Amino acid sequence: MRELGRRVARGAGFALLGLGLLGMGALGGSGGQGTMMARDFHATLTDVDGTRIAVSRVNVGGEASIEGDVGRGRLRIPFESITSIRFAPIGQDRDRVRAEVVLREGEPATLTLRGAATFYGQTSSGSYQIRARDLRTVDFAQE
Repeated sequence: MRELGRRVARGAGFALLGLGLLGMGALGGSGGQGTMMARDFHATLTDVDGTRIAVSRVNVGGEASIEGDVGRGRLRIPFESITSIRFAPIGQDRDRVRAEVVLREGEPATLTLRGAATFYGQTSSGSYQIRARDLRTVDFAQE
């Protein structure tokens, strides 16, 4: 009788654990690609080889902003404030890139980004992604 009680308790414990794990699927985890942005930003991305591609729903890791280091601090600039971004390598370091952000109002800001920061967008052919270290420019459409 005691053994039966243990089995029932163990089974109930596993059932609760299983339900909890199944519920975690609702947390997302799409990596930014499936994120619905509050605003649809359009831009033309130009890679280091000169290839230009027009995209909609542009984002960086699911965010409608660019974030990088300025000195010892971090700065996040929303896309609605940006006209264009120009990228340049920092010496031979492929892990970091310099981004000069031209703002719609005010002085440009220079950020240091991870080279692996990924820009996503949607084209008529499908989804597009490119790392910051492979970009030369991002030119946002005027609205």
